[in-house]
Amino acid sequence: IARPVSAAFAETYQRNGILNMVLDAFERSGRRKDIIPLLEKEADACRCYEKLVDALLAAGEKEKARQWCVRGFERTVENTSGIAAELQGRLREMAEKEKKYDLAAAYRAEDFFASASRKSYTELRKAAKKARVWPDVRGCVLRYLETGQRPDLSGKEKGSKDWPLPQPEVMKPRNKAEIRYERFPNIDMLIDIAILERRFDDVVALYQELRKTKRWGWDTYKAVAEAVSESHPQIALDIWRAIAESLIGQVKPKAYEEAAIYLRRMCKVYQETSRASDWQNLLIELRRDHKAKRRLMEVLDSLSGKKITD
Repeated sequence: IARPVSAAFAETYQRNGILNMVLDAFERSGRRKDIIPLLEKEADACRCYEKLVDALLAAGEKEKARQWCVRGFERTVENTSGIAAELQGRLREMAEKEKKYDLAAAYRAEDFFASASRKSYTELRKAAKKARVWPDVRGCVLRYLETGQRPDLSGKEKGSKDWPLPQPEVMKPRNKAEIRYERFPNIDMLIDIAILERRFDDVVALYQELRKTKRWGWDTYKAVAEAVSESHPQIALDIWRAIAESLIGQVKPKAYEEAAIYLRRMCKVYQETSRASDWQNLLIELRRDHKAKRRLMEVLDSLSGKKITD
């Protein structure tokens, strides 16, 4: 079979199928010593870098495995990012097994900068604690979320002098389109981290900043309300009421039922803070403002005069 002209999936699919059959035949016939040479020969054509790296690691050839991870990453990062991500993961796993904890943490930092989330932050925290550099890493990460300035080394950019982690063997190049859509400060992520770390005063302060942006979408607001319902109950009540009124404004029976979820949460907070009269006043106000909505009245009837828990 001729080598594929490009790395397009359709052009490598058939060759990969034949390669897998040959590898299986080698395995069954006891010709395991021929597996690595074949994979090395076909790696660039079939993009079977992961199989080759795993075979090299199983054979104890760590340095060759590392070299193929780097080569494979460089040849797939632009057009086959899934393979590149797997190879980057192999490098991180190798660093962990070799107890190069700072390098392993550097890869976790790469993951976070590429896609900031609670999961990637938690993984970075775990790795950086193992490398005993978490306080410095945490400070740099929070500043990044506030300013958009990455503290690590990236191409020709200079890293912050406060950044305590080494440069990984491979790094994903920054996509101009991705950079264009980034928005800083990343208040949603800062709020998520503050919730994770139970810094509820900071959660409220960041929430107040988020409100000034006038962005649509309730997900972060809901997370804030759930997090601060005990420490800052009025904030939670205000958020839940705004959500409930937004749903009621849709004038749909299904939306009324969803609004009841947030009204129940309000009822629970009112009860826990000894504000039963405020709860009753809220129901009276909703009845007055929406008396023409018969299905909503039925929902409010179900909420009246009962001790409600979620």
